[in-house]
Formats: sequence, C-alpha cells, structure tokens
Amino acid sequence: MVDFEVTVIGGGVVGLSIARELTLSGKKVLVVEKNSSFGQENSSRNSGVIHAGIYYPHYSFKNKFCAAGNVSLYSYAKERGIEFSNCGKIIVATSKKEEKKLNQIILNAERNGLILEKLSQRHLKELEPELVGEIGLLSRTTGIIDIHDLMLNFVTDIENNGGVVSFNSEFSHSVNKTNHISFFLKKDKNKEVKTKSIINSTGLYSHLIAKKIDGINVDDIPVIRYVKGNYLSLSGKSPFKKLIYPLPEKNGLGIHSTINLDGVTIFGPDTVEVEEIDFNVTKNIKKKFLNSISKYWPEVKNRNLNYNYCGIRPKHTNNDFSFVTKKLDNDSFIINLFGIESPGLTSSIQIGKYVLNIFKTKNSI
Repeated sequence: MVDFEVTVIGGGVVGLSIARELTLSGKKVLVVEKNSSFGQENSSRNSGVIHAGIYYPHYSFKNKFCAAGNVSLYSYAKERGIEFSNCGKIIVATSKKEEKKLNQIILNAERNGLILEKLSQRHLKELEPELVGEIGLLSRTTGIIDIHDLMLNFVTDIENNGGVVSFNSEFSHSVNKTNHISFFLKKDKNKEVKTKSIINSTGLYSHLIAKKIDGINVDDIPVIRYVKGNYLSLSGKSPFKKLIYPLPEKNGLGIHSTINLDGVTIFGPDTVEVEEIDFNVTKNIKKKFLNSISKYWPEVKNRNLNYNYCGIRPKHTNNDFSFVTKKLDNDSFIINLFGIESPGLTSSIQIGKYVLNIFKTKNSI
C-alpha cells in the first residue's frame, strides 16, 4: 500500500495546477512545499501578466500551452471570481527602423493563430496619450490577474478533492522500491512516505532536486542558468491604461510597463545574469531603467521610481519548457519539469492537463 498515488514537489502556481488536475481526475495527491505557504518564490515575483502567446516558436511548448492557457485562465478566473483585468497590451517601436522587427512579430503571432492590430503614431496617441512611439501593435487578449487568489483557488480545489498540501516540508531524497517510491523530508529523515509517482515542479531548484531523486540519470538533467529580473514601481498616477512593452530582447521582453490590480505602475523586469538565487533587488539600476523607459515615456525622468521586488528566471538551454519523464520498472513515473519561466503563469492550467495526460497514456517521453 502507498500513502499517495502522486507526490508533487513544489507549491508554486505550476505545481499546484498539476496537483489540481490530478486530484480532479480522482488521484490521491500530496504536495510538499519547503516554504511556509504557497507561491513564495517566482510565482509571486513576476508581472502577473496573462500573456497571449505572441513571441514563442510555433512548435514550442511555450506556444502550445500559452495560447490555450490564456483562454483557460480567463475562464477559470471568471468562474471562480478571481480578480483580473483584460486591459490589453501595446508593443511599441520608437523608431521607423524597428518596423521590420514589428512585422516579424506579426508573422510569428499569425503562425500561432493570433491577430495583432498595427497602430500608427496617431492611433498610439489616441489609445495612450503619454506614449511616445512611431508605430505599435495591439494585443487585445493580454491582461493581468491576481496570482495569490489564483493559487489559493488551486489549493482549495486540491483539498476539496482529497489532496493534501503540506508546507514547511522540504524534500530530502527518494529511494525506489519494488512496488513504489519512498521519499523523505529534511525535517524528519526517519519518516518514510510511500508514493507511486513523483513530479518535480520546483522551478529554480528543479535541476538540483532532480539529482536527489533515485533513478534519474544526471545526463537527463539540463544545465540551467539564472537571469534575475528587477522591478521598480512608480509613485503617483499611472501614465497608461494598457500594458506597454518595448521590442523583446535576448533574455526577456524588455523593461515594460504594467499596471497591477491596485492601479500601481510597475516597470520591469530587466535582465541580470546571476550565479545564485538572491531575491534582493539589484542595486544602482535606476539609471538603466530610466534610459530604457524614457524611450517610450520621457516623462519618467520627472517622476519617482522605487525599488520594489525581483524574480529569477531559470533559463533552459533550448529556451523552452522541458518535461523529462521516466517510467520505472515498478510502473511508477518520475516527471521533472525544467525551465519553467514566463509564460509559466499563463500556461499553468494547460501544463497541469499535459502532465495528467502523461499518466492517462502511461508513456514515458
């Protein structure tokens, strides 16, 4: 006999969504989370944006899950009364020479089944009077959501369907047995928990946790690098009604302007390569932010920016989500999720459905 059919390591938005889908299917699920509550790391350290799926390569997991996840997330939020705003997003080019890049974005969006509206300089001013730009693109399906309430609803669904979410429970290691997997927690290494399968959804730590799971080949664990993204908040009235994005850059979507559900404008993230996980905002970055933001909103130089928070993106070598699944001789599954960064929030419900389907088809990939 096992204690749980599936154990999910990691209580962020993706881990909770996976556990939710599994419990909805009737499986007995345990979520173990090392922190004192859910989503205390990257899940609560991002822009809170519901992405449309504009930029991602057509055959990527990011595209597959984001486009469908956009619809799923809005639907779930409406059903559960979770606060959101379908405010839309403008991608702005501040010079005519950037128009070619905008056209490439339009083509990629069309390949992904999305329609973007091209905006002239006059249309930009009509929509956002304070925005400075030569030409832009409008995405009507982009928005923002209350991430905390979303995760709280996921936890409620898990528990209402017989699942267990255990906080202050840091995974130590696992050992494969004849008919199950036994694992242990750091707080009580003498207590054995028996599970049929394990899902590693630990975000920033996924490649480190994978090394502690019995049966995982080190060659199947990708190299993960960390890119910190800092966020600064604006004092006073917000200049924009929509989300404003510059053209994307190498490691992200540029220092963009978002509005949270309290009406506060948040700028970010930037991209800072880091070696270790450190959730302290990088010092002396205001000048970089001012130079970037002033290209599409010069007035920022006359306003106050405040250091706010930061997140860290676990960058996979192929720049996509990765699911490394192993089926053991005892018919157990081990599923490792790697490189889950943006658009992980938007994709969360679809990722949960994808993982559930692995169990339904009983195929390793």
